[in-house]
Amino acid sequence: TQAIMDQGKAVGELAHTLFPGGILLQRDYMPDKQAEKSLEAAELCKPLFEAGFIFKQAYALADILNPVAKDIWDLIEIKSSSSVKDEHYYDVAFQKYTYEGAGLKIRKCYLMYINNQYVRKGDVDPEKLFATEDVTKQADELIPEIETNIADMFETIRKKDAPQIKVGQHCSSPYPCPIEDICWGFLPEKGDIFCLYSGKKKAYELLERGVLSIADIKEDVKLSDKQSIQVECHKTGLPYVDKKGIKDFLGTLEYPLYLLDFETMNPAIPAYDNSRPFEAIPFQYSLYIIKDKGAKPEHHSYLAPGDKDSRPEILKQLKALLGQSGSVIAYNATFEKTTLRHASEAYPEYQGWVTSVEERVIDLLTPFRGFLYYHPDQAGSASLKNVLPVLTKSSYDNMEIADGVMASIEYCRVTFGKDIAEKERQRIRAALEKYCDLDTKGMIGVLEELSRICE
Repeated sequence: TQAIMDQGKAVGELAHTLFPGGILLQRDYMPDKQAEKSLEAAELCKPLFEAGFIFKQAYALADILNPVAKDIWDLIEIKSSSSVKDEHYYDVAFQKYTYEGAGLKIRKCYLMYINNQYVRKGDVDPEKLFATEDVTKQADELIPEIETNIADMFETIRKKDAPQIKVGQHCSSPYPCPIEDICWGFLPEKGDIFCLYSGKKKAYELLERGVLSIADIKEDVKLSDKQSIQVECHKTGLPYVDKKGIKDFLGTLEYPLYLLDFETMNPAIPAYDNSRPFEAIPFQYSLYIIKDKGAKPEHHSYLAPGDKDSRPEILKQLKALLGQSGSVIAYNATFEKTTLRHASEAYPEYQGWVTSVEERVIDLLTPFRGFLYYHPDQAGSASLKNVLPVLTKSSYDNMEIADGVMASIEYCRVTFGKDIAEKERQRIRAALEKYCDLDTKGMIGVLEELSRICE
């Protein structure tokens, strides 16, 4: 959450540069004081950043208020997303309602968001990085609802007991609810109906019938083949194994084997030349090479040393390591293939090589996504985080960095952040090495166990 807020702040500060001479109002956490100094600043008829106004029970801070005439303003709301979403209209409508109620005249409302087609060349160009959409009409249509919504909110807030709201898809839309675990606590700890493969609609139907556990689904319920496998596994507690299917999959592998995993960052503001907003930029890889069946795996790894574009070095190293033949194995391989492809678009001299590598890529997710193997402890997920513990003794428990999102956040924090102690930087880099290594080492364990099952 802090990383999202920090990125939003950086995006907002860059957007401010499009309005020279603007005034940034220091945040005062007493709304009346913020409103008082915002009204004073409005008299100067200059762009205002973070101006706050009060109207009745509403208080809102404007990302940008831009003067277009005496006492007439345009409202600009900045979003760190690559498109306009329905919930953004409510955000702007609430602000327009508040500012106009406080006495400002709002001419137009705009949403400013990230243009994900922008390619950085030299310094970031905010004129090209941001796209702007006029949402005045949508905001005006929603304003009549505002006071009713506010009244409903206060009525709920003032209740002595939490309202009993029926759970549903609204619990995660448009944002995940922070108390979802409380409301959904009635589900069994393992094997609940929402673990059904591609079965959210079916799960809600079962919920209406009072069925909470996969193991309790009756034979009269229509299920897909994969869902039927799940039900049987959860009833018996035993894994489902398609030995022939697994053997056929393993038969597609050609030695030497190259087990590869990337860690990437995807900043809203492109960090390097020849990159786009939100593009996955690799900063780390782990690679195990198994030259022949039974051979000891050789480990190679790389973690970018600083805030210099790591793509050319990663491409150079991998081109030397991956050879001309043999299977390149990744888990959810679309990610690795896309990362390599985008990197080669920035450095075209590698495009031919990347194309040849893509033809050799094998996705280790395939047997699990295809339900050639399913264990009830996977809880409906085919991710490596769920597959690894049920097939091997390895897991991501008790690791300081245990997923790709945290890896990206922590790398960016210690690489681009200010005032990071060297000891802290080295601690995080060691945790990154350990995490990325487990991803690839885990794939070796999965392959070994699949081979053992077939034998």
